[in-house]
Amino acid sequence: MQKQMMMAACLWLIALPLQAQTEKEVQLDSVTVEAARVVNKPDGKLLIPSEAQKRASTNGYSLLAKLQLPGLRVDEVMRSVVVLDGRGELQLRLNGAIASREDLLALDAGTVRSVEFIDNPGVRYGQGVAYVVNIRTQRAVSGSVVGVDASNAVTTRYGDNAVYGRLNRGDAEIAFNYDFGYSDFRGSRYEELASYLLTDGSRYDISRRDEAARSRSYRHSAELKFSLADSASNVLQASLYGSFNQMPGDWQQRRIADGSAGSTAFIRSHGRNFSPVADLYAFRHIGRGRTVTVNIVGTAIGTRSHRLNTEGSPYAYDVQGRTWSLLTEAIYEHRLRPLTLSFGARHKWKYTRNAYTGSVESLNCMHNSSLYLFGEVKGNWHKWAYVAGLGATNERYRQGGYSYNRWLFMPRLTLTYEFAPSLSVRYMAGVESRLSQVAMVSDTRIRQNSMEWTVGNPYLKPTSRLEHSLRIAWNVPRLSNSINIVQRLNRHPNMASYTRTDNNEFLYTQKNQRSIDMFYVSDDVRWDIVPRKLTFQASAGIYRFFNRGDDYRHYLTAYNVQGSMQAYLGRWTLTAYADNGWRFMEGETRSRQGAATYVGCSYRAGNLTLSAYWQHPLEKNPMMMKDEVVNRYVWKQIMMRGTDYGNALMLNVAWRLSRGRKFREVQRQLKNEDRQTGIM
Repeated sequence: MQKQMMMAACLWLIALPLQAQTEKEVQLDSVTVEAARVVNKPDGKLLIPSEAQKRASTNGYSLLAKLQLPGLRVDEVMRSVVVLDGRGELQLRLNGAIASREDLLALDAGTVRSVEFIDNPGVRYGQGVAYVVNIRTQRAVSGSVVGVDASNAVTTRYGDNAVYGRLNRGDAEIAFNYDFGYSDFRGSRYEELASYLLTDGSRYDISRRDEAARSRSYRHSAELKFSLADSASNVLQASLYGSFNQMPGDWQQRRIADGSAGSTAFIRSHGRNFSPVADLYAFRHIGRGRTVTVNIVGTAIGTRSHRLNTEGSPYAYDVQGRTWSLLTEAIYEHRLRPLTLSFGARHKWKYTRNAYTGSVESLNCMHNSSLYLFGEVKGNWHKWAYVAGLGATNERYRQGGYSYNRWLFMPRLTLTYEFAPSLSVRYMAGVESRLSQVAMVSDTRIRQNSMEWTVGNPYLKPTSRLEHSLRIAWNVPRLSNSINIVQRLNRHPNMASYTRTDNNEFLYTQKNQRSIDMFYVSDDVRWDIVPRKLTFQASAGIYRFFNRGDDYRHYLTAYNVQGSMQAYLGRWTLTAYADNGWRFMEGETRSRQGAATYVGCSYRAGNLTLSAYWQHPLEKNPMMMKDEVVNRYVWKQIMMRGTDYGNALMLNVAWRLSRGRKFREVQRQLKNEDRQTGIM
């Protein structure tokens, strides 16, 4: 209650300075007519950022936070975007291309023309994608720009700093990005209460609590791009990217209590990985309204890690991993007067070799390949808008004597009817494929503590998911509202399975079981309280989860709310954000993300912007996550708290210097990458 009262006070303080400006706003001698800033589309919304929003944004994360996207938690402090409603993955794109972290940090918000918020992605975007956010900008044809975006915490050891540069001359552009991040957290504490049903029918109760802990990481990444783009927006681009991540030494000193004298366990881990990426991209007009896009990406990942856990008895193992992958994609698009036709193919080949030594002796050599074909048509007819597509995927996997080869056809249809310019209804139905993580299809067995093991299952198979949704959207220049009704049916998905051995070892794995279903109703509202001065956004939803395994049934009803407010006062910008976390249930685990709150302010002076953010205000030790396992053999309640995040104060300095910049619009449709190492 204290936190809700504090957030209400912060939002009121933001609105207070604007009350005096309301009278001035309505007594203007002239009126400027602007296009609607939110436009409903069959697959989502088109957002037009205001000049105040662009001036107040120092990078891509900052701009997305000010656009207040429903269903997403945009944390401009930690430079992250999280899907709150658990529908699937998020794709962030820049001019149609999947954007890297470095791309968003180097983004000049002043060049942004529009942002597509797609909450109903078609077959074009692949499998498992719930949201697509595509930022469209202008392309510079002359001049240069250099910049720094440095964000560092005052209250804890955390920083994220980037430098970038762009040089344009005619059709050519050279771009360079470098990003360095670090963290050294000592306030995280893990708490667990567990109860195990033994073979003799008795219960074994145990608690695990961190007495001290430390978590450190360092991240370096650099990217070099060269591109050519002519006046017809034909593009040829080559880029080299490399990242190096190091975890020099994490540890937890954990107190173990089981009714006896108790003991102290030490958990230590360290590791590093290096990943170079080569990316070649081409986009070409081949005739009136016809384009071809090709993207080829080669990735290598090298990983080394070590883990030690002394609970019960010392258990230590090392992993040395190597991954190679090649992704290719091609799309043909033909824009006709009443409709647009798209056809494409995407192929991925991947080889993973992970060697476990020490207490775990295992060699995983996994061959994966996937082929995805799709065709899509979209257009308008009178008051109707439609998007119809068909995708087909072939998934192949081989590891030792285990393999599968499976085809799945995935139709998808979206129909939108416009009753009036401000009122529309959209219906969608579609099927998509779901795949398990690479790590879970290995045959490796790893001990988690003195009682539990995680075991891979190479017999896991890809599954399908059917989704229906209905959206009622109402939109006027200063107010927009949408009601969403969604049903999601997962047939024979990968679900949790716990087994108990005769010597009381508890094994967690995944198996293809009956179903995981979800039904929810949500309402999203956005209100420009004072035009170009004060905006408000809120979302609320009720969610119902149905988990039907081979030998269990679990259900959960959850309520999730989210709200934010932005105030633009000349050179000053004030922000406030709050949500109650995301609650959900999958398999035999009830999970809850920690609630998020922050307030911030920024001041712009020429090329320099200074910002301050107060995260989890008035919270000394906020909860970061809470899980409950409700299996018949294993009951656990797990909680993670972090004092490093409580009352955290972050300062940001953004400086950008440009010379002789002129722009034209350009599009890029594709960019692919691979980050999955397959290590458990």
